[in-house]
Amino acid sequence: MSRPTPDGPGQERGRPSLLAGAGHLAALWALAFAQPLFDLLGRNPDFFVARGNGGDEIVAFAIIFTLGPPLAMLAAEAAVARLWPQGCWPLHLGLVGLLCAALALQLLQELASGPAGVLIVVAIAAGAAAVHAYEQTRFARALLDVLIPAPLVVLAVFLLLSDVSDLVLPQEEVEPVSVEIPGAAPVVMVVFDELPEGTLMTPQGGIDASRFPAFAEMARESTWYRGGVTIAAFTPRAVPAILTGTLPSEDELPVASDQPRSIFTLLGGSYRMHVMENATQVCPSGLCGGREGGGIGSLFSDLRVVSEHLLLPDGLRNHLPAIDTTFGDFADQAADVPPRRFASGDPDQLAAAFADQVGEEAPRVAAFAAGIGEGDRVLHLIHVEKPHYPWNHFQDGRKYSNLSGEFKDVLADDTGWLGGEALTNLALQRHILETGFTDLLLGEVIDRLKRTGLWDRAVVVVLADHGGAVVPHERRRNPTPANFGQIAAVPLFIKAPGQRQPRVVDRAFCTSDVLPEVARLLRIDYPWRRHSCPPDEVTVANSPDGETSLSFARTERLRDAYVRRIDRLFGIGNGWGPVLRFRPHPELVGRPVSSLRTSVSESTTAGVDDERRLEDVDPRAPIVLASLLRGAIAGGEPGEAVAAAVNGRIAAVGRSFDSAGSIRYSMLIPPHYFRLGGNRVDVYRVLWGRSAVELKHLGP
Repeated sequence: MSRPTPDGPGQERGRPSLLAGAGHLAALWALAFAQPLFDLLGRNPDFFVARGNGGDEIVAFAIIFTLGPPLAMLAAEAAVARLWPQGCWPLHLGLVGLLCAALALQLLQELASGPAGVLIVVAIAAGAAAVHAYEQTRFARALLDVLIPAPLVVLAVFLLLSDVSDLVLPQEEVEPVSVEIPGAAPVVMVVFDELPEGTLMTPQGGIDASRFPAFAEMARESTWYRGGVTIAAFTPRAVPAILTGTLPSEDELPVASDQPRSIFTLLGGSYRMHVMENATQVCPSGLCGGREGGGIGSLFSDLRVVSEHLLLPDGLRNHLPAIDTTFGDFADQAADVPPRRFASGDPDQLAAAFADQVGEEAPRVAAFAAGIGEGDRVLHLIHVEKPHYPWNHFQDGRKYSNLSGEFKDVLADDTGWLGGEALTNLALQRHILETGFTDLLLGEVIDRLKRTGLWDRAVVVVLADHGGAVVPHERRRNPTPANFGQIAAVPLFIKAPGQRQPRVVDRAFCTSDVLPEVARLLRIDYPWRRHSCPPDEVTVANSPDGETSLSFARTERLRDAYVRRIDRLFGIGNGWGPVLRFRPHPELVGRPVSSLRTSVSESTTAGVDDERRLEDVDPRAPIVLASLLRGAIAGGEPGEAVAAAVNGRIAAVGRSFDSAGSIRYSMLIPPHYFRLGGNRVDVYRVLWGRSAVELKHLGP
C-alpha cells in the first residue's frame, strides 16, 4: 500500500503510492462533490425525466462524474512524477487540501451561517489543517485508506437505492388498452404552464380579446370550464393528472411505467401519436418513440451549475444562473445572445428569426403545428412551457432578456416574493406580457387547425397545468390561502367535434376530469376508475408533499380579486398600451424631456447595467436586449418614481425597489423608442409639484 520514505531527522513517514494516493483523492472527491449532488438528484429524479435523459445517459453521467475527476488527477500526478519527481508530493498535498476545503465548506454551510468570505477563509484553514494531518500522521492516511471504496458505494446507492433507480433499472413495457372508439375523431391537446385563469379574464367574466385573441377565440367556439381548477401546483404532478385522469402519488414519477393508464394507452391501440411532452415522459416509448434528451454534454453543463449552487455560500450564488425556473439549459439561459440584425422589419423574416432561437418554445410550437395534418385517428399533444417564469418576451414575441430570473434576488424559495406591492406589480406586468406571447403561440396552432380542416372535426383541449402567483410576501407556486386564486384556478377549454356555439360551465371542473371528458366525446366506455372532483372544495397538492384546500367559492372570489387588481393597474379591454405605459405617471410616457422642468440631482445617482447594449441596437430584431433597462440608484429610497428617457423622450416610468439591500430600478422600453445603432438613455427621479412635474437627472 505504501513505500517508506525519509520523514526527517530520526523519523520515517509512509507516503502513499501513486495508486493509493489516487484512491484517497477519489474518496475525498466522492464525499465533497459526488455524494451531495447524487443525494439531491436521488431525491429529485424528475430532473432527469424533464430533460428526457434515459437510463444509459444517467449511468454514464454518474460513472464519469464519480471516477472521471479522480482519474484526471491521477494522470496529472503520474505526468508530474515522470517529468519532475520532486513535485509530485506537493501536487498531491495541494489536491488533498483543495478537496478537504471543499468538503469543509459544505459542512460549514450546514452548521453555521455568515459572510461568504469568512466561510471560505475558515474552509481553507480547515483544508490546510487536514493537509498537515495527512502529511504528518499515519492515522489520517489510514482513515482515507478505509474510505477508498467510498466512490463505488456512493455510485451504487445513487443508481440502485435512490428514486433514480426507477429510471435506470429495467421496467415493464406499458401497452395500450383495448377499447372501442365509436366516435373516433382527431384529438388536439395544448397544455400551457403556470398560467392563472384570471390573467386572461375581464371583470365581467369574459376573456380579454384585446390582449388574448386566441384564447378569446377558444371561448367563442368551445366549452369554457370557467370553474377549472388544478389538483397539483407543480408540473411533474400536475401534467400527469391531466394525462391520466388521476391524482398521481408523490411516490410516482411522471413516466409511463408509473403512469400506465393515460390518454396515450387509452387511444394508442388505434391512434397515431404526434406528441411533444415537456418535463414528463408519460407516453410509452413503444407508442411515441424514445424522447431525445439534451445529451451528456448538456447534462454535465446543467449539473455543473447545480454543483456550484450546492458548494458555494449564499453570498456567491447571486451571479449563478437560476436552477428553479426551468427544466434545464441553466447556463445557456444566463448567457447574453447577441441580437441578429435585419435589413427590414419583414414579419416573415422575424418569424424565421424566432424559429432560430435555440431553447425557445416558439420553434417547438412551430414544429408541432407543422406536424398537424389529416387523419381522424391521431392524437396531437404538446406541453408548452409558457408563460412559465422567467418572463422575457414582449407580447409580440420579441425577446427583451436572456436572464434566467430577473427577480431572483427578490423571489426566495422559502419565503416567496420579498418585495412590496410596487415590485410585485412590476413582476405582474412581465407576466401579462409573457401571456400575450403565449396567446401568440396558441394562435399559431389554431390557425393550423383551421387551415387543415381539423378545427371543425377534432376534439380540441386547451388548458394550463397550474397557475402561478405574484402576491407580496407569498410564494409563487406553493398555494396558500392568500395566493390560492392565482394557483388553483386555471383556464380550461374543450371543443367538441363540430361545436360552433360557446358554452360556459361555472361548476368546479378538475384538470383530472379532462381525460374522462375526452373519452366521453369519443364515445369510449371509460375503462378506469375516475378521480372524484369535489364540487365545493378545491385541494391542490404541493411539492414535494402536503396539500392546501379552500372552498370553491373562496377560490373564485380570490381569482376575481386578481382580475380586479389587473384592471386597476393596467386596465382591461384596451390593448397593450396601458401595460407598456405602466404606472406611475403613464401620462409622461412619450413626452419630450425638453417639455418638462429638469434639474440635476446632487445627492442621488443612477447607473445602467451593461450600458454596452445601448451602443448597437436594432429595434427590428427579434431580440432587443436594450429594452430591459435595469440599474442601481445610489442615495435613493425604495418606492420613488423613476423615469427613463431614450434619445430625449420619456419611454418608461417605474418605481425604485429594495433588492438584497440595494436600491434598484427595472423598466421595459418598447423597441420602437430606439433608433438603429447607438442610443442615449437618461434616468430621472420624478417629483410631482403643485403645478408641474420636475425631473431630477440621476445619470448615468
